[in-house]
Amino acid sequence: MPALARNTDPSTSHQAAEEVEASGRAASQRHLCLLEVWKKPGRTAAEIAEAAGLERHVPSRRLPELRQTGQVKNGEERVCAITGNPSMTWLPCVENN
Repeated sequence: MPALARNTDPSTSHQAAEEVEASGRAASQRHLCLLEVWKKPGRTAAEIAEAAGLERHVPSRRLPELRQTGQVKNGEERVCAITGNPSMTWLPCVENN
């Protein structure tokens, strides 16, 4: 799953998305976010960022990519302990075999 820019984003956003993917940073960030979701399900993106030592915007970009590949899903909305704002939470996806 490559890092994506929206069709309506400027060309610089598309270039940045290509660079972060080509460098391997996006894959590393996705991995860190996924580990944090598995460690403590039900956290917000800002809480995941703090726990993983990432800039706050990183999980907000990588978690939807992980959701698109079926690795995480949204949980209940609640007030984030970091921002104080209502935020979606993130849960791991577990297949039933």
